[in-house]
Amino acid sequence: MTIYSFVLLINYMSGMMLHDFHVSVTKLEHDTESQALEISQRIFIDDLEQALTRFDTDHAYNISTTEDFTELNPLIGAYMLEHFVISVNEKQVTLDYLGSKVEGDVLICFIEVPKVKKLKSLSVKNTVLFELFADQINLVHVKTPEGNKSLKLDTKQPVDQLVY
Repeated sequence: MTIYSFVLLINYMSGMMLHDFHVSVTKLEHDTESQALEISQRIFIDDLEQALTRFDTDHAYNISTTEDFTELNPLIGAYMLEHFVISVNEKQVTLDYLGSKVEGDVLICFIEVPKVKKLKSLSVKNTVLFELFADQINLVHVKTPEGNKSLKLDTKQPVDQLVY
C-alpha cells in the first residue's frame, strides 16, 4: 500500500459518513512489558450497524446516537469475537473484548490477548463485515519489537500469518 493510498484511507476513516468502499483497519501491538497483544479495530459505524442488525435480528441499532454502551458492548463483543480470531505461536488464543468508543463515523473496538510472552508466529482471521460486502477489506497492522508488518484480508483470503 502506498503512502498516498494510506493517507486517503485515513482521511476517509476519519471524516466521511457515506463511503463507496468497505474497509476496517486493525492495529495490533505486542506489548512486551505487559506481555499482551493490544488490539484496536476501526469499523465504519453504518456498516457495523447493518452487521449487528443481521447478527441480532430482534433490534435495529444506531451506534452514533448511543451514549451508554453498557448494553450494546456485549453484542458488539460477541459479533467481533465470532469474526476475529487469532492464533499465537500456532495456538488459538482467547480474546478479551474490552469495549468500544465512537470517533467520528468510526467505532473503535478494543480487544486484548493476555499472557503473550514471545511472538514467534501470528495468524489472523478477520471476517468482520464479510457477510455484508463482497468487496470488504480488513487491514491488519502489526507492531512488534522486531518491526511493523501488515496484512490485507478479504473474502478470498480471510486468514494470513506472520512468522517472526
